[in-house]
Amino acid sequence: MAWRTVVITSHAKLNYRMNDLKVQTDHGAEQIPIDDIKVLIIATTRAVITAYAMNELSRRGVKVIFCDERGMPAGELMPYRGNGAQNKNIAKQLLWDQAHRDRIWQQIVKTKILNQDRVLNHELVEAYPELMRLAGEVELGDEHNREAQAARLYFPRLFGKGVVRSDERQAINGHLNYGYSLLLATFSREIVANGYLTQLGIHHTGWENAFNLASDLMEPFRPFVDACVLKQKDQPLTLETKLNLIGVLDQVITYQGMQMDLTQAVQRYVRDCLNYLNGDTKVVTEMEFEGCGTE
Repeated sequence: MAWRTVVITSHAKLNYRMNDLKVQTDHGAEQIPIDDIKVLIIATTRAVITAYAMNELSRRGVKVIFCDERGMPAGELMPYRGNGAQNKNIAKQLLWDQAHRDRIWQQIVKTKILNQDRVLNHELVEAYPELMRLAGEVELGDEHNREAQAARLYFPRLFGKGVVRSDERQAINGHLNYGYSLLLATFSREIVANGYLTQLGIHHTGWENAFNLASDLMEPFRPFVDACVLKQKDQPLTLETKLNLIGVLDQVITYQGMQMDLTQAVQRYVRDCLNYLNGDTKVVTEMEFEGCGTE
């Protein structure tokens, strides 16, 4: 099973060599078995990768994320070769009924709010009954938008008054956006690996968003990023703080009573959600929060 997240941060040449990804830098060369790589993040514009290496990474299902000159995720490698049952699964996806969409969105929002409350309790040792009340009031399809109401209470309490998520001038949003983009890429990888389209969401329906379904399913996992950002909110977005955010993908959490790293939890959770949308009788989105995992 692939388990490594590889990050390229400086001038390098990447090429394929005997089932390995060879990384040549100014300080020497290293070979990494491609089958060990879960995610490859090219966090610099000073790296070169061969077409052969890109083809092998794509063929073996490695998520490759390319960053811009600021080190922010700008795009990713998406393979044409999908799951063997892709056509059948897409046909199912087009027929997902509204009742299942509404029910699972209710559970997604409820779990997200509960995880936000866990962050406040774990990181600030502070109970916030209002969030628990909102979690209990989430209706089918979140008709009255308890998600947004919770966000308006949660972010100022966690990061301080004056923090506005829509304000790109606030440095803390750079940390959050970086972490969320990594989550989005992780979810899109699993959706495609299971043979479904990321474009067709259950709640998000933006015409310009190629990752509507990933945006939907990732919502309960956002608080894991929030907890990490809280620990470094007074620091600039540097290589070190980005690596801390990348480390969130490897932190151990509890999902369905079992401990596993966050990426494994995403794999199980995505399958559970897709199974429900295809007619399974269970809605499984409950998670236990274990803390950020970075110091």
